[in-house]
Amino acid sequence: MSSWDRTRSIPWSRATPVASSSPSGENEDIDLNRERVFRDLAREAAQEEKEREERKKLEDDGVRDGSMQTTTTQTQQSNNNNNNNSNKVELNFLGYQGRPYQTSDLLRNAAFGATIGSITGMCFGFMDSLRTASSSSVLKSASRSAQGKFVFQGTYRSGMFFGAFFSLFHTVKYGTRVLVDPGDVGEIGVGSLVALGGLFARREWRASLPYAVMLVGMDGFHVLMRD
Repeated sequence: MSSWDRTRSIPWSRATPVASSSPSGENEDIDLNRERVFRDLAREAAQEEKEREERKKLEDDGVRDGSMQTTTTQTQQSNNNNNNNSNKVELNFLGYQGRPYQTSDLLRNAAFGATIGSITGMCFGFMDSLRTASSSSVLKSASRSAQGKFVFQGTYRSGMFFGAFFSLFHTVKYGTRVLVDPGDVGEIGVGSLVALGGLFARREWRASLPYAVMLVGMDGFHVLMRD
């Protein structure tokens, strides 16, 4: 109820009139009451304006909070989508997960195989050359320099041969790990199949199969014992 309505509801007829000390007292009371009513109306209008501003401010705060909550929800959904995409497993052209390929790892495996294979092959070649030189009648009657040259040639040829063989073995192992990643046993099996199969394919290389099998067996034993 406004001030004007409350003023109209007051029983002014029962109010005791106040005698005025001057002929214009009645006009002064009317002007005073009108001024009081105007002040009440202005105060009430100001109060209503203040309440309306407060309601508008609350509504704006609610909209802002809602937009911030919506933005936060969208950000969380975007982060979840990114996490799901990052956790998604990528398959290669063979349909397997495999391992990431790095040229440095490939070269390191090939160099390791070549180094170990060369050292071991030189040992095998040196022993075979000494045994052949001591058992051959032709080499027995040859000079010391000829015998030494024969042993030297057999040593470095065997070193180069087994270095290439073991480098191929470790390269195939790394390729199998990148493409399929079947584990240590699977890598050794595929590497052995390719490398030993290459030796068996040529007749003149078959004599080196026992040493090659021994070399692969030592590598497999080392890997399995390491795990």
